[in-house]
Amino acid sequence: MEHKDFRIIGLAGSLRRASFYRGIVRAAHEVAPEWMSYEGFALARIPYFNQDVEDQGNPEPVNELREKIRAYDAVLIATPEYDYAIPGVLTAALDWALRSRYDPTPFRHKPVGIVGGEPGRRWDCQGTVGTEADTLAPPAYVMPEPQMLITFSRQRFDENGDLVDEETRDRLRHFLSVLVEWTGRFEDPTKDSRRQAREGRA
Repeated sequence: MEHKDFRIIGLAGSLRRASFYRGIVRAAHEVAPEWMSYEGFALARIPYFNQDVEDQGNPEPVNELREKIRAYDAVLIATPEYDYAIPGVLTAALDWALRSRYDPTPFRHKPVGIVGGEPGRRWDCQGTVGTEADTLAPPAYVMPEPQMLITFSRQRFDENGDLVDEETRDRLRHFLSVLVEWTGRFEDPTKDSRRQAREGRA
């Protein structure tokens, strides 16, 4: 597909300032090639889903999140595992973003790459990626391979939550490149969704 001006939005499933997962979102911006535009979205602004609130109109941060997901070419999600489940902050964001009650979900035909991480071994975080993929698909196109699982995270991030391990940064750079190629498989549907977003019809 055409790489020029390819845009990815990053979502981190953690609110802690020095979180490894916020560090992954920052690192993705740092390692992305020049032709790729990358932006993180702060999920701290997203409230828990409440249909009573939805009936009165989505909160502005929810509308902003939905429109950015719709307008961007792909989504990168970096998430830990909390008791074999998706973190609450990410669950709340997906609850709002996957809704199609008043307009189609912005995840429809949206390519998604998921990065999982754990302080310990591979087995612990592998389930997180599978759970997240099950939540999003359908309607999203969740990239199945390669899996990006960052194990023994404390050895790869510094005290500020910045990804400093060069091998892992290289893996993340490769993961982003593969996500671009994965997106290219669905170029027509994703272009149509972005065109509708620009025209205000989606």
